[in-house]
Amino acid sequence: MEGNSRVIYIGTFSKVLFASLRLGYMVIPPDLVKHFAAVRHAMDIFPPYLYQEVLADFISLGHFARHIRSMRQLYAQRRKVLIQSLQQELGQMLEFHGAEAGMHVTITLPAGQNDVEITAKAAADRLWVTPLSPSYSGEKVRHGLILGFGSTPAEQIHRAVCRLRALLVS
Repeated sequence: MEGNSRVIYIGTFSKVLFASLRLGYMVIPPDLVKHFAAVRHAMDIFPPYLYQEVLADFISLGHFARHIRSMRQLYAQRRKVLIQSLQQELGQMLEFHGAEAGMHVTITLPAGQNDVEITAKAAADRLWVTPLSPSYSGEKVRHGLILGFGSTPAEQIHRAVCRLRALLVS
């Protein structure tokens, strides 16, 4: 990632496999491996060796790569359905951000709409969205919603967008 090998990349398998696995990883420059390993051993008397071995086999046999490919297709389909539904139901009312990748889409709301209030109303209707405004610091705050679609089946997304539209236009 960086020409001088000074990048440390930290990740977890919690999101890409399942949360209760509780295994993470670090990609570190070769000259730092010994130091990081010493700290790791000092901090943890009994690491989850069994889970690590099973996961290592899962990866080396190609199952992890297949899983990632499958999940990318699934999430791409869900993202596509969400964007199409938002465009169809809310048209020019909203501005979309981050619709190209990831498992969230951010929308900014028209002036005068309070995202925290909308989020509370949505929660009362069992529709889970996250307000955007608390993510801002300073005076220039934009109101919007962060819409996650990772755990919502594609066939339920359009109905959820219709429920969101009802909240926004009421």
